[in-house]
Amino acid sequence: MPSATVLTTISIHVISMSVGFIAYFLSSNLPIAERKQVSQQMISYLVNFVIFIWIGKIVLNLSLIISDPIAVLAYPSNAQAFYFALFLLAIQLWYKAKRSEVDIEILLYCYVPVLLVASFMYQFIEIIWKNNTLAWGDFILLLILLLTFLLLRDRLRKSTLLLCMVWVWAIGKLSITWIMPFTTIFGYMIHPFFFITVGLIFSILFVFKRKKVSE
Repeated sequence: MPSATVLTTISIHVISMSVGFIAYFLSSNLPIAERKQVSQQMISYLVNFVIFIWIGKIVLNLSLIISDPIAVLAYPSNAQAFYFALFLLAIQLWYKAKRSEVDIEILLYCYVPVLLVASFMYQFIEIIWKNNTLAWGDFILLLILLLTFLLLRDRLRKSTLLLCMVWVWAIGKLSITWIMPFTTIFGYMIHPFFFITVGLIFSILFVFKRKKVSE
């Protein structure tokens, strides 16, 4: 049943993200009060992202939702809804940053261990529970990324580490698409061009920030 599939998918996502946030909370160097504040902020944006995905499902399936709304809501969302949600979240973050309500660099830096551990947990569940052999590529890549982050987080500046992590991730994902039939992000089948785009965006932002600091 589609409803059972949706519930299973949601459960795996919730478990994975919960483990990610727990790992961040236990490993962060920030004071406990600040750690709680950052965690609440990250959870808030994550909830917004999930809401944006559901909005994306509706917007991208307007014709179907009029004739059969249950079908749209019952089936899992696709990569198009993921892109749509990411775009809306980027606009929200840009707006908040303009109003000095959020420091995007710090927010993204704090998200790195959360997303790495959550993704690692997700792929682990895919391998152990679902016996998904195609998840091994992402599993190994995430292990490399986790070790890289742990080794470099006290040696590099936040912006430099973020850029390094993004490009290692992007190149790793592109390598997986060359070896495997496809690669995913939390179950969403992502086009290879997405990884190049993310890498280029982060590179442009990095250069722009360096110029701004040097002026």
